[in-house]
Amino acid sequence: MKKHLILLLISLSFQLYYSQKSSSLEIVAPNLKLDTIFVTYPSAARNTHLLHHYKFTVEGSKKLAEQGDMKLSAKGTVKIITNFDYPQPAAISYYDTVKNSGMQSQPFFVESGTLKLLLKDDKLNFELLSSSPANFEYDKLSAILKPYESRLKPYESNDAENLEGKELELQKYIRKNPKSFVALWEIINDFSRYGYHPVYFENLKLFDMTVKKTYTYLEFGKLLKLEAEKIFPDVNLDNSKHLSKETFKNYKLTLIDYWATFCKPCIEDMPRLVELYNQYKNLGVNFISIADEQTPERMVKAAEILKKNNITWESYFDKNKDFPKKLNASGYPLQILVDSEGNIVKRAYGELDVIKEFMTNYLSN
Repeated sequence: MKKHLILLLISLSFQLYYSQKSSSLEIVAPNLKLDTIFVTYPSAARNTHLLHHYKFTVEGSKKLAEQGDMKLSAKGTVKIITNFDYPQPAAISYYDTVKNSGMQSQPFFVESGTLKLLLKDDKLNFELLSSSPANFEYDKLSAILKPYESRLKPYESNDAENLEGKELELQKYIRKNPKSFVALWEIINDFSRYGYHPVYFENLKLFDMTVKKTYTYLEFGKLLKLEAEKIFPDVNLDNSKHLSKETFKNYKLTLIDYWATFCKPCIEDMPRLVELYNQYKNLGVNFISIADEQTPERMVKAAEILKKNNITWESYFDKNKDFPKKLNASGYPLQILVDSEGNIVKRAYGELDVIKEFMTNYLSN
């Protein structure tokens, strides 16, 4: 049976108005047994995937969708024509629809020029057969930052000093290399993996205008400002329900749990949330659940899940999808703690032990 490679080439809806530079990415995969692979952005959180702008075309390909998806037959080599005004990281991924699981390669940079990549096996290990300035720089910078990376845990709460240590080392690098897009993407990656830190703003100021005028830089600044904002914004969940500073004034703390019916960890955490509620409800802590559901069927499903898990506190549906827009909520479960003045004092993705420790310390002061 003839194997096909289906390259799903991500082209975000945002339009750039920069002059484009032709380049190509050649993927050589003589021993690949996988039916499908994808060329896309590296794993990302906190909506940083929106900062990528891929414009791909493939020789001999058939367009499948208006977004630029491509399907092609491959005989060992796939040549992708790319248009980038500045270097951007990419990765190769595979998704198994039967096992409902996937994997992704290590990132690499695509930029002006030709990059040739040998996909060595079905685990997506690869070797660059040709070099490029951005990939050379990426290896160099990774070596410099490796000691700091070893102290950090992706997608978990980290010691702020450990993250700051890495950013200050990166700051030295940017001062010497203010036109480095690799350094910009490193900051973006840190924000995605380790969360917000105010030192990001300091580092961004150091870049040359070559970097500062780009779509990625400008949009990243907007994402940072959303998470830097300490005042809880007015959130219009639907035409009759909204959250504002008034929502929090009668409680020492309010815990907001943002979830979705298809999020297994969200549902698994509900018994623990109930435990926390029973432990803290008489200590001035309010609980609010917000489900990212908009259709009647999914809202009924959400209500059933809440009832089954004995959740009796206020629950809402974000029918307008205003919550992620105002708070840069990009995943589930997300817990946000707000004080009586409407200040956001803590946010964590599914780390209930961290939330519990914070509440205990906060209430004891």
